[in-house]
Amino acid sequence: MLQFRSFPLVVVIFLICISEMANGQQPWSGILAPTRAVDWTQAGIAGGIPSGSWSQCGPTIAAYSGSGSTIVNALNHSGAGYTGCGSNTYVQLGAGTFNLSTGIRTMGVSNTELRGMGADQTHLVFTGASTCQGGNGTCLIGFESSDGTYPNGPPANVFSWTGGYSQGSTSLTLSSGSNIIANQTMVVLDQCDTGFSGSSCSGSAVDNGGFFDCGDAYNPSSHTGCSVNGPDGGLERPNRFQMEAAIITACSPACGGSGTTTVTIDRPLMHPQWSAGQTPQAWLIQPATHVGVQNLSIDASATQDTAGVSFYNDAYFWCSGVAVLHSYNIGIWIEQSVHGNVQSNYVYDSGQHLAYNDPTGIKYNWSNNVIANNVVQAVRPAIMAEGPSSGNVIVANYMINSYTGDDFMFGNEWDGHSNGADYDLIEQNVMNQFTQDLIHGGHLMQTYFRNLATGWESCANGQCGSYSTKDSNVEAVSSQSYNRYMNFVYNVLGTPGYSTTYNAASGACAGQYEFINTVWATGCGNGGGSIPIPGDSIVNATSLRWGNWDTATNSTQYSTAEVPNGLALFPNLVPSTACTLTGSCPPSFYYSARPSWWSASIPFPAIGPDVSGGNVGQCTGTLNTPGEMAGTAATASSQCTGTSLQSAWAGHVNAIPAMACYLNTMKGPPDGSGGALTFSASSCYGSGSATAGAPPAPSNLSGTVVQ
Repeated sequence: MLQFRSFPLVVVIFLICISEMANGQQPWSGILAPTRAVDWTQAGIAGGIPSGSWSQCGPTIAAYSGSGSTIVNALNHSGAGYTGCGSNTYVQLGAGTFNLSTGIRTMGVSNTELRGMGADQTHLVFTGASTCQGGNGTCLIGFESSDGTYPNGPPANVFSWTGGYSQGSTSLTLSSGSNIIANQTMVVLDQCDTGFSGSSCSGSAVDNGGFFDCGDAYNPSSHTGCSVNGPDGGLERPNRFQMEAAIITACSPACGGSGTTTVTIDRPLMHPQWSAGQTPQAWLIQPATHVGVQNLSIDASATQDTAGVSFYNDAYFWCSGVAVLHSYNIGIWIEQSVHGNVQSNYVYDSGQHLAYNDPTGIKYNWSNNVIANNVVQAVRPAIMAEGPSSGNVIVANYMINSYTGDDFMFGNEWDGHSNGADYDLIEQNVMNQFTQDLIHGGHLMQTYFRNLATGWESCANGQCGSYSTKDSNVEAVSSQSYNRYMNFVYNVLGTPGYSTTYNAASGACAGQYEFINTVWATGCGNGGGSIPIPGDSIVNATSLRWGNWDTATNSTQYSTAEVPNGLALFPNLVPSTACTLTGSCPPSFYYSARPSWWSASIPFPAIGPDVSGGNVGQCTGTLNTPGEMAGTAATASSQCTGTSLQSAWAGHVNAIPAMACYLNTMKGPPDGSGGALTFSASSCYGSGSATAGAPPAPSNLSGTVVQ
């Protein structure tokens, strides 16, 4: 059971100081406890996408009709005119329309990019797809290694992991170093779920009252398990959903030996409770590295592809400036890959026919990926972690119209649909809802910083089929049972005039989760269903809520009652050095300066209770009125279709770059209705400023302090 025994203050401060010295000073220092956060600055490709200095491989390929083999051969450096190409080169597609009967898939190719002239100039229209991921899916453009480690199959090279379990460690002891290549091999670290042990992970998912790593189906009789549908299938290894993936940079003795080996990994361990009692193991993948696609559009409307763009068993990969339209299931799919940058793309109408249960704009798992500055329109959900994920950064994405065709509001951002989604950062996004479900298990230690979550979505113009309003699951934050140790800091929550209830009633939370008019619905069960899962009071007891502005109270909440500072396990002290009434809150927990695609005309940070005079307001009128945009977030009266723009959210919200791109350049309606739009990353995002200092100390900031 969860214990609320307080440690002596001097002990807590000592532990925090020791941990901070081990991790280095972080932008979240003084706000988040070091056990509840990681160094997110290590996510993505160090230095950004590298191909700007690369040279072109062979002649530009002119638009044509036929199979994708011409392009595949060029990427493999085997086509006429391409055999002499070396590493760090790109294959250039010309302007025009390529009508392709098959997909473009490479295996084992590294240091190569597929590049178009721009998403508004180079158009790839597919009528067929390629088999990807060893037959586990199809894709239109796919980069994967020739490693052969696929889901649903036991990996080769499974080693015992016998030492180096501490959070922050980069030195691990493995039972063997065979098949390891320094600065190339990806190591996957996992251990049995809570209550399980042994190589085959046998046991039972009994709630430990705290950090409960669980995916098993809930059993109302024995009160074991935690999920509606049991562990997610087809992903990694059964009952081993706590997972981190990293690149091995060195070995002692030398890499490749068969005996006990100490390896160094490229980023510190994130989880705090690796334990010999849960049989930690390590296994290897030899990934394809430095591969990507840029500046083209994909039309998948004539295919039944699993994914428009797929990255599988890759490291240091990218997708940028790409429009993915009408993908049958997933727009961009990151699977078993690390250190990727998926940025400045446009994804429209992935799986809108709802043929699959989980149609998704951008789906990801594993570690250290960055999903930034994307526009995702008319998809449910827009961005989702499917499978174990850790250390990923979801930043500055504009997500609009989670199309369902009915009255249920799917959250745009699901940071966890499977057990094992832990320690990700969700920052400065604009969306309808933070969603942490319990379909395949719980999620732990996620951080939400400086986002706008409206907690409402319009049904005015065809987004809801025959329904006139969304009246189910309409809340800004939906954090269901077994989603524990969450951090919610400096967010802006709710829709003015609609989100009028601060907290879902605790009694109601025990039996349902589909609320309306509510800002916070946390620790709620699943509303009965075939497996009735009860409410979970530990969700609220372990979650940090600090400095969030909401429409129900029309103020910023600094309540010590919402700070888990009395926990025996992973407490968080009341923030004292930043993000307070008098302290200056950092602009980002990820970016040390304004990224290059963030225009100097857009404030950095764009969202937060310390932001004033924001340019995002609300269209006037009666909600859900056909032909209008009433209630939606916009930046000009001309976007409101027959009504006008009024100030809203107390001026705490500016349009992030992706939102400004969608509304001002692409001319998209602020309710996300309508068809696909013309997209050009170069038209939307200038080079911006390369550097940016910390924001000034907040002024005219009001809040409610509750002791």
